[in-house]
Amino acid sequence: MRETTRSIKRASIPIISAIILGLSPNDLSAQSGPDYLVTAEPLGTITSDFLRLGLIAAGAYLPDKTVHDVSIYKLTYHTVDVAGNPTVASGALYVPQSDADSLPLISYQHGTIMNRDQVPSNRAEDPPGLFFSGYGYIVAMPDYLGLGDNPGLHPYLHWESEATASIDMVRAAREFLLDSLGIKDDALFLAGYSQGGHATMAMHRYVHLNQLDEEFSIEASAPMSGPYALSGPQFEYIFSKDSTYSGSYFIPYIIASYQLVYGNLYTDYSQYYDPPYDSIFAAWEASGIFFDNYPIDSFPENFYVFMQDSVLDHVFEDPSHPLNEDLRENDLYDWAPKEPVRMLYCGMDLTVSPENAIFTQEQMNLLGAADVLSVNVNPDYNHTTCAIPAFMYALEWFDGFSENGAVSALTVSEQPVVSLYPNPVSRWLTIETEITDRSMVSILSMDGQQVVETPLEGPVQQIDLSRIPKGVYVLTIRSGSYVISRKIVKL
Repeated sequence: MRETTRSIKRASIPIISAIILGLSPNDLSAQSGPDYLVTAEPLGTITSDFLRLGLIAAGAYLPDKTVHDVSIYKLTYHTVDVAGNPTVASGALYVPQSDADSLPLISYQHGTIMNRDQVPSNRAEDPPGLFFSGYGYIVAMPDYLGLGDNPGLHPYLHWESEATASIDMVRAAREFLLDSLGIKDDALFLAGYSQGGHATMAMHRYVHLNQLDEEFSIEASAPMSGPYALSGPQFEYIFSKDSTYSGSYFIPYIIASYQLVYGNLYTDYSQYYDPPYDSIFAAWEASGIFFDNYPIDSFPENFYVFMQDSVLDHVFEDPSHPLNEDLRENDLYDWAPKEPVRMLYCGMDLTVSPENAIFTQEQMNLLGAADVLSVNVNPDYNHTTCAIPAFMYALEWFDGFSENGAVSALTVSEQPVVSLYPNPVSRWLTIETEITDRSMVSILSMDGQQVVETPLEGPVQQIDLSRIPKGVYVLTIRSGSYVISRKIVKL
C-alpha cells in the first residue's frame, strides 16, 4: 500500500507515554445519498520503531505481536445533529501500513473531553488510535457532535447522537479506505473508554434496534469503564454516599447536554446553580472549553457548593423530575446484544462505579443475551490506571476472533465442537472438544471475577469445581484461533 504523507513532528517518548497513561476520562440517516465522506486530510505517519518505544514506556508493548507503521488521517463527514438535521462532523482514522487488501476495523469512541479542540482529529498521536492500529487494526475515531469541527455544545452522554456520530464515521471511513487506499475492512469491532464506553454501548444498541446488522456486522464489543446505567448505579454512586464526588465537574456537563437535547431543565443558569458558578458555567458552555480560566483542581467536590439546594433535593425526592427522566432516557442496559460483549472495568474506579458493568450484565442476561460479561481486569486500579490493562484485554480478546492476525470468516457451525457435562454440575465438569490449538480455559463468575484458569490439556479434560460457590458462571476457551464461551451452573 503506497501513499504520500507528511511526517508528524516527533514528540518525546515520555510525552507519548504520559498521554497513554493519562487518558481522561426509526433509523436516522445522515443524508439520502450514498456518500458520507466530505474531506480526508493526511496528518502523517508514525513509524513502528517510534511507536514501539512509546508502547514500551507505557507498559503496553507485546513482544509477540508485530508493530506496524501507522498513517493518520483527519476525516470530515455527513451526519445528523440531535434534532436529526444534516450536519458535518470530524474524526480521525488510523491505518496500519500493510500489504493486505483487507484489515479488521475498530470503531473507537473516546472518553470525556473538556476542550472542544482536544479531539482525535486534532491530536495526531491519540493513544488508543496508536495502540490498536500499531497492532494491526484500522481505527475510526469520531470526535462526536459539538467537538472538533462540529459547531455548538457537545451533547455529553446523549446515547443517540453518540451512536449516529460513530456510525456515520465508520461509513465515511469505509468510503475513504476503499476508494482512496484500496482497503476493505473484513471485520468490525467496537471499543471505547469512560464516556467512550457509554458511546460504544450506544452504537451497538443503535445498530441492534434499527436492524443495521447487515451493514454493521459486529464481531464483538468491548465497552470499558462506562456509565451504562446513569439513572441507577451511577446516580446512586454519585449522590447516595455523601455530598461529594471527585468528578463533580461532570454534573454541569451532563445537565447542559440534556438541556440542549430535551430543553426541559431550566431557562437560566441561575435556576440550577449558585453564583458565581452560574456565570462560570454559562461562559464555559458558550466557549466549548470547560475549565477555561478556572483550574479543574479548584472545582468543589461538594455539589451543594455550586448547585441550588432545592434543585438537588427535588431530584433526589422525585423520580419524575426531568433530570431523572433524561438520565433514564440514556440508560443502555435494557436490551440483549446478539454479539459478544465484554464490559471491562477496574475495582477501585472512583469515577465510574464498577456496578455499572455488573448491573448491566445482569439485566442483559435476564433479557436473554447469549454472551455478555462484566470483567474486572484489575481489582486495585482506578479510572485512570485501568486504561492500559483494559486496552490490552480488549486487544487480546479481539485477536481471539482472528487467525494469524487476519479475522477469520468462521461461522458458528464451523467452530470446533465443545461439550460440557454434566451441566448443571456439582463437582467434576468434563470438557470434550475438537480444539487442537494451545488453549486456556477460564471460568468467570457473573460479577466478572475469575475463579478458574487452567490450560486445556487434551480432547477430554475434567475440572474440579467443588471449591467455587453455587451460581451461574461463564466458561471460556481461548486459543489463537477461537474464543468460545458457554454458561455453566454450579450446584
